Amino acid sequence: MGFTTKIIKNRHFVLTLIQDGANDKLLKEQVRFITAQTKAIRPFAELADASKLHDLSGFTELGTIAAGAIEFERKPYKQDKLAILVANDKAYRLASCYRVTSLYYRHDVKIFRDFRQAIEWLGVADLENEINDLRKE
Repeated sequence: MGFTTKIIKNRHFVLTLIQDGANDKLLKEQVRFITAQTKAIRPFAELADASKLHDLSGFTELGTIAAGAIEFERKPYKQDKLAILVANDKAYRLASCYRVTSLYYRHDVKIFRDFRQAIEWLGVADLENEINDLRKE
């Protein structure tokens, strides 16, 4: 599986679903894909939902940091918010590696274990039902 992206353009919102089968290489490709897909959406809020990711064997801390550094391709910098939703401690550690690097290029990046808190922080809580439907597809 890997990554699935859903965009609600009129709300400047991106949902990235991260599933088993994802790895460092696919993460780098995903960062470039999101950068290309969101050029006309400024600023935007993104929820990277890794809550269903159970197999983290394809990820390394170094690879995750390198993927975060690809955010430099995003211009202009410092406009976009990213919430990373995780379900376990190992995913939290990897998300922290990404966060530290991508903060140089994003307005703000936070890691959550609670879906509702993540969408409230992103300012899209009114889209909860629509986002949940997208998460189930």
